[in-house]
Amino acid sequence: MYVTQVEDVKFFIVVYVDDLILVCNNKDKLLQVKEELSRKFEMKDLSDLHFFHGMEVERDRAQRLLYINQTGYLKEIFKHFRMEDCKAIGVPLDPKMKLKKNVNKDDEMVKVPYQQAVRSLMYAMLYT
Repeated sequence: MYVTQVEDVKFFIVVYVDDLILVCNNKDKLLQVKEELSRKFEMKDLSDLHFFHGMEVERDRAQRLLYINQTGYLKEIFKHFRMEDCKAIGVPLDPKMKLKKNVNKDDEMVKVPYQQAVRSLMYAMLYT
């Protein structure tokens, strides 16, 4: 990510493989940078950003704000691991509870790939 600020103009360039996200609080400067980049590189302007790398982006032009969330990505994870109906709680387990190994191989929960589920949630938490 490239970040610069000259006087009251802030500019961000986020690069991911062959994609660029350009963010600026001055529309004229943004257009100027786009023009300069398009002279040096083959580029296609895809207009306003709505979705990027598992994140949804909403823009409030009136207040000049960007809202970024991962709701869609997390819903896909929950659906993939059959957890759409799970309820959120503060502490998932009573700390005094004693756990026992499940020896019933016919139990439906044996088929849940917990390691993959945790990995997917860690990806959402750390990398996006």
